[in-house]
Amino acid sequence: MDALKKERRQLEEAGARLISEACKAGADSAEVCGSFGHRNKITLEKQDYHLASSDEGYQLGLRVLRGGRQGFTSTNSLDPKELKEVALRAVEIAGFSPENPFFTIQSNSPQKAQPNLNLWDSALAQLSLQTQKDWVEWMRKEFLKDNRIRLNEGSLEVSKSLSLLVNSKGTHHVESETSCVWSLMGMASDKDLLTSFDYFSHLSRKALGIGDTIISTTAQFRESLLKNLKTGEARSYRGLVIFSPRAVLDILLDSLIYHLNGRVLLDDSGRWKLEDKDKLLINSAITLVDTPWLTDRFSCGLFDREGTPTEESELFSEGKLKTFLLDNYSAKGLHQTSNGHAVGGASSIPTVGSHSLCLKGGNKPLLTLLKEADPSSQGVLWVNRYSGQTDPVTGDFSGIAKGGEWWVDGEFKYCVKETLISGNVFECLGKNLLDLSLETQVVDSSGESPSAVIDGISVTTV
Repeated sequence: MDALKKERRQLEEAGARLISEACKAGADSAEVCGSFGHRNKITLEKQDYHLASSDEGYQLGLRVLRGGRQGFTSTNSLDPKELKEVALRAVEIAGFSPENPFFTIQSNSPQKAQPNLNLWDSALAQLSLQTQKDWVEWMRKEFLKDNRIRLNEGSLEVSKSLSLLVNSKGTHHVESETSCVWSLMGMASDKDLLTSFDYFSHLSRKALGIGDTIISTTAQFRESLLKNLKTGEARSYRGLVIFSPRAVLDILLDSLIYHLNGRVLLDDSGRWKLEDKDKLLINSAITLVDTPWLTDRFSCGLFDREGTPTEESELFSEGKLKTFLLDNYSAKGLHQTSNGHAVGGASSIPTVGSHSLCLKGGNKPLLTLLKEADPSSQGVLWVNRYSGQTDPVTGDFSGIAKGGEWWVDGEFKYCVKETLISGNVFECLGKNLLDLSLETQVVDSSGESPSAVIDGISVTTV
């Protein structure tokens, strides 16, 4: 961490100066979200290398309150004159912004019980460009081992960064982290047959073992594309469909989280209310937790965008609603306490969001569920990815199952193209959820979910 001592000092000094200048200009309270980042990135395009780049910089966002009004400005400069102008502009903006009784900048929260997170790896921070290039070459060669693979784009980025949250009420948090993120987008082709594009990304915060992980994740992605070359026809029906972990997260949980957003709750535009806590609202098979402390996920940290200590939040326990996602704004309006779910960066004001959603798995292996889902051996659809529209308010969704698979009597037969699916999120998470797989999968270093067997889905072949 010695390499970022200077950057930390400069970031903290700039944050303190912004707060001081804002208060001098008439702000009742002020908050600074700041960051410093250095990254080296190598990109791939169309089967080969495309570009190597390196950049670093600071970002500072100032939020002020004056008479119940809020102002916000941001800058990437550390120059004292620029910082003074930014502070004056934020206070000026607050002067003609609408008044809102729920705007708040809170004092330092009492420290809650948290793990000892270490997001910094000196070996990764000091990684040579040659080693990074070697990793990219391993990824490229592994992906292109089969000449039927078409590489559209990819990248590998190594970064080291600082995050700062400080305010005039005494809050002061700094976190440092290193990361290596690699991603690929591509397709497979064989003669006149082309698969749809697919993608993946993966995160590691430590240099040790990255090479092997790059190779294994890339090989897995390549094989998933090649699998799509075996194609056939689905059938149109209404009934059981298997949702992959990615489909569960993208279609179902994204909509569910909308109704757990504290600001949606405050606006009275969601499905549930505070008095619904501890009521059985969805299928009893669902236990959903949001955790900010998993170091193999993108969203990981000890404090949120407002400086509130993060905590593990059980959202649903066996179908019963346990809590909502609250930032200081929504908590004040609801007469609650923030549970560390303010999200965002230095370039914008905080909003509400989840960290890393983890849906608990069921009791049966996936292969058993696949066989049980097709007792008549007519075949069922496996939804891998989804491209379509979902209305988070009503829960209705309709779109194309991308990379869909056809399974008969528990065995993979082939992939299907242009298959439409439609249903309702709340029915899927309620009476139509028949089972969840024992196995869970972390999708793109973000959320984690099992596969789901869901009834009542309309499947239409095109």
